[in-house]
Amino acid sequence: MQRPDTLVSIIVPIYNTSAFLRQCLNSLVNQTYPHLEIICINDGSTDQSLDIMLEFDDDPRVILIDQTNRGCSFCRDRGLQMATGEYMMFIDSDDWLDLDAIRLLVTHAETERADAVMGTYVREYEGRSLPKRIFEADFLSYNAEETRRFVHRRLFGLVGEELAHPETVDALNSNCITLYHRDLIRHLSFRSPYGSFVDLYFQIQALEHCQRFIYIDYPIYHYRKTNGQSETSVYQRNLVNSRLEFFHMLMTYIEEHDLGEDYTRALYNRIALSMIGIGLNELSSNKPLFAQAEVLRQVLQQKEYKEAYSQMDMRYFDLKWRTFFQLCKHERTVPLVLMLRSVNYLRKRV
Repeated sequence: MQRPDTLVSIIVPIYNTSAFLRQCLNSLVNQTYPHLEIICINDGSTDQSLDIMLEFDDDPRVILIDQTNRGCSFCRDRGLQMATGEYMMFIDSDDWLDLDAIRLLVTHAETERADAVMGTYVREYEGRSLPKRIFEADFLSYNAEETRRFVHRRLFGLVGEELAHPETVDALNSNCITLYHRDLIRHLSFRSPYGSFVDLYFQIQALEHCQRFIYIDYPIYHYRKTNGQSETSVYQRNLVNSRLEFFHMLMTYIEEHDLGEDYTRALYNRIALSMIGIGLNELSSNKPLFAQAEVLRQVLQQKEYKEAYSQMDMRYFDLKWRTFFQLCKHERTVPLVLMLRSVNYLRKRV
């Protein structure tokens, strides 16, 4: 039975998001579930973010912190240390929550005695919204063994029939679509050397010991894709090297935690699938076609990628993805770039 006053802590790092911050904070203070502790940490913003934060100072549930710039991971860790709620969530300040999100998540957490409850999200582009479904089911309730097999392992990569939807390889990575019980994450930290993969690494650590995991096919989170300052919107020069470093760390993690062959197979598939993101990132470099093709050829000649494609089972892919990954496997990078350009064009318009 759900307790009527279970407190939920929401941690919101804020840095130069004044154009979107009011919508974010309004979505929190107007939740249908009222028992909230909203920890807003201004990370040295140079725009009007602090002024907008102060508009919410009259709400006793809102805690406002102003600090010099230390980065998102430091803010989340500081919020974790301050939080007193039984459950915790993280929100990015340029996104927003569905108004019924917390009520739904807490209801399932309390009813199922869950350590983690995950919802889905909507990608918000200019003039259109694209829901993202993570699992095929409308509702899932997994015990510890099932969580390890179907959720935790999937954080390392897809296997078997999951490969039919390679675009979902990173669908579970975000910390913002999960309500965590405090005992699952209070001992963890976001500070790590893994750059853009810090969310995934946190999720791996959090869900490894989850005893009851709940998934609901309800779009709790709205992920803004029109913020030009977002890390996912700009060319990342060091993306390939950072990914290889992270893949090596994951392999070491698998070995040290004795996670087994399924995890290793999943990781190699993640390496192979990472060419989607690497290719799209290269398109944003605005280099000529043949220069982009040469960069991708050099990536595909790395031993990690050769090994990944040598063991990849492509029978689950539809025609377009089978063609894409066959081009990768055989290092046909000029047609690969042309295909990526078509994918990128349709992605922005369909």
